[in-house]
Amino acid sequence: MSPLEEAIVEKLLESGPCSLDDIVIQLPYFSWGEIFIAIDRMSIAGRVSLRQVGYSTYELALKHAA
Repeated sequence: MSPLEEAIVEKLLESGPCSLDDIVIQLPYFSWGEIFIAIDRMSIAGRVSLRQVGYSTYELALKHAA
């Protein structure tokens, strides 16, 4: 797992599900694009879920291993 992915997981462990925008704000040393690519990789790997909750609002959450 990359340092960015570890930072995303840490934020989600601290706060629970949150918006994609919240993650971007909480990780100011990474660009929006870097964060989006990391979340995309994590989503494809099944580590996080990303769901649309508004017109342009997305919620990010950790998936729990079964």
